[in-house]
Amino acid sequence: MAQSANWRLPGYPLNRWLFGLMGLMKPESQMPASLDLAGLEGPAEIAWDTYHVPSIKAASLLDAIRVQGYVHGRMRGFQMDFLRRMPAGELAELLGPEVLPYDTFMRRLNLRRWAEAAVDNLNPDAQAVLQAYTDGVNQAWRNGDKAPEYRFLKAEPRPWMPVDTSLLTYFLSWELNGIWGYKWAYDRFHDDPVLYEWLFAAIAGSPSTTIIPDTGTPVPFGGLGIGSNNWVVSGDRTQDGKPLLANDPHLMAQLPSIWFQIAIEGGPLNVQGVSLPGAPGIIIGQNPSIAWGVTNVDPDCQDLYRIRMENDTHYRLDDSLETLSVRDEVLKVRGQADIHLMCEESHAGPVIHQEEDGSRIALDWVGLRPSTTINALLGINQAHDWDTFVAALSEWTIPAQNFVYADREGHIGYVLGGLVPDRRLDAGAGCLDGNSRQSLSPKTVPWEEMPRVFDPPNGYIVTANNAVMGQEKRRFRSRDSLGYRAARITELVEATARHTPDSFAAIQSDIYSAPLATLSQRLLQESGLPPAWREILSAFDGQAKDSSPAPTLLYLWAMAAVPDTVHEMLSQPFFFDVAPATPGSHPFPENFWGLMGERLLPLLLARYDRLDKERAFREAEAKGRATWGGEPSTWAWGRAHRTELFHPFIQVKTVRPVFGRQALPTSGDYYTPRQAAFPVDPDLAWPRTVSYLPSYRQILKPGHMRESQFMHLTGQSGHPLSAHYDDLVAPYLRGETFPFGQPVLITHIAVRS
Repeated sequence: MAQSANWRLPGYPLNRWLFGLMGLMKPESQMPASLDLAGLEGPAEIAWDTYHVPSIKAASLLDAIRVQGYVHGRMRGFQMDFLRRMPAGELAELLGPEVLPYDTFMRRLNLRRWAEAAVDNLNPDAQAVLQAYTDGVNQAWRNGDKAPEYRFLKAEPRPWMPVDTSLLTYFLSWELNGIWGYKWAYDRFHDDPVLYEWLFAAIAGSPSTTIIPDTGTPVPFGGLGIGSNNWVVSGDRTQDGKPLLANDPHLMAQLPSIWFQIAIEGGPLNVQGVSLPGAPGIIIGQNPSIAWGVTNVDPDCQDLYRIRMENDTHYRLDDSLETLSVRDEVLKVRGQADIHLMCEESHAGPVIHQEEDGSRIALDWVGLRPSTTINALLGINQAHDWDTFVAALSEWTIPAQNFVYADREGHIGYVLGGLVPDRRLDAGAGCLDGNSRQSLSPKTVPWEEMPRVFDPPNGYIVTANNAVMGQEKRRFRSRDSLGYRAARITELVEATARHTPDSFAAIQSDIYSAPLATLSQRLLQESGLPPAWREILSAFDGQAKDSSPAPTLLYLWAMAAVPDTVHEMLSQPFFFDVAPATPGSHPFPENFWGLMGERLLPLLLARYDRLDKERAFREAEAKGRATWGGEPSTWAWGRAHRTELFHPFIQVKTVRPVFGRQALPTSGDYYTPRQAAFPVDPDLAWPRTVSYLPSYRQILKPGHMRESQFMHLTGQSGHPLSAHYDDLVAPYLRGETFPFGQPVLITHIAVRS
């Protein structure tokens, strides 16, 4: 418990005692040495290691999945309920009217419609797996202790359903496909030459690394900088002559972890890695034959349509008069009467916004159709070579992902899986004409023509949300990273002749920021640089360490250096009728600063001679002294840049000390392989909360499952009193990984008649 206690908030002991006295907080029930589960074909067992990672062995695939559902339901029940409520627009039923803006938007999207259709569209094997998983979850909820959150809410979870798992697929895909926000900004600002330059134009000097080499330079389109890393090297580049594969998906830090580490063996299934609470199987990991990792693509797979109305319900579509269809969505609100929300649907998709003149903004997305991604996931888990892996991915629809691959025979590969519109590179980027069918989304790229690489001559493949291909070969658009992470990882891969798991771990932990290093050198040439800054920046080596004040100074200066006209425009509300609130209050941005993100430092460097550098020095110095006081040498990056571990209860003062944990001083920035992206809106207060960071790290040796290494943030348990709620925080921050360990407890599972 000592490691856990280091991260607890000051009020933890008293609040735990008080809530225990009130009957609201009970210790986590210990996993028994034996239990019974209905519906199994034969006995099963779970071996638990020191980090409470389970290894399931069962008589059949369906038995193994049923046990997985039981384990997820027992250890992550509230998290699963919360995750299914987000895409369904049902948070207010648990949390009250404060979350109604979120529910309202998600109801308009109507993801449940497609989640239900997707379940019906799955193959029979996948449907059977979903049902087995569902049965396991519900047995845990019926027979086990309630998650502690429900005691505070005085609520009960409704039974889990196969559609709930399907909803998670749609929600995660929606979260990873945000290009519609870029298009909304483009519609607003592309006619302004100043804003166009800052938000949409190519940035001179950015890396030109593409996933598939020799395809030309990247085509600039959007770019957010948030994402993930994966790379794979062949045996020609490792010490033992076997391939190595690394992956670290970058997501929001959560309590409990977004991931649940597990090994599952039953029938044809023998797989290990991380699972998503609420879904069967393994999302990222390996089986005895292959290993895989994923990063986001964020293709141009969403379109906005401006529909000019004839009246409040009718609009012209070419030569015909069309009617918006309307459905009544009933929102249940904790402590209040139900709300009836009238949601509109057009020929081009759901209406998500109404403009001041009455025009409707409709959204189309490749995800608004029945998905077969669950078919693909179960196929990947059982694939045994490149051909079966690629065949499984042919059913992957959303979200589009960069898959890297390695197998025990020594092969490595890459394939882009998912639906990607076959769109002209010069197609319009703003709101399209919603009164004409000619503007409707194009067909998707045929699966056989999707980008892929097998056993490249250079012996490695790197993806970090950079462009898949350059303009010479590209036939679709995507919102790519500027390529700094990909370039740095490539540099480090090439710098070592023979890699080991340790050299891969060092790349995952790398915190060199090329734009910070360059900006530091430019500022050192300025006569107006404050003396205290000069001393700090002279010693700065580009490493964005949490102990260094240099990143703090550089980002204070960068935000102050943005011209006033740009600052003012980017601070406008995203929608005219939605007042900006705490970031994350809505399922869309509060303003337009999120589009700056990764662009900020490269833009300033490209336009350096046009900036008011003296003013930026004065404002940055004043901001730092007002925030932290003292001398700049004390403004360590870890004081300015911290990770808040999200739990839905951390906004509630009385329960935050139990469910929350201390903020974590965090190294890295947008451009470091160990990424730690954060909002760059100058108007937000410091310290800044990290938006996305590596949520999980894996270093896999195909064919050698027990030699592979794993680490996720924050722990396996969803119970805040458990030693395993946050016991991975300390080793995660140290950059450590661990293999599936020796069992310290065996749970024997008998068949219940």
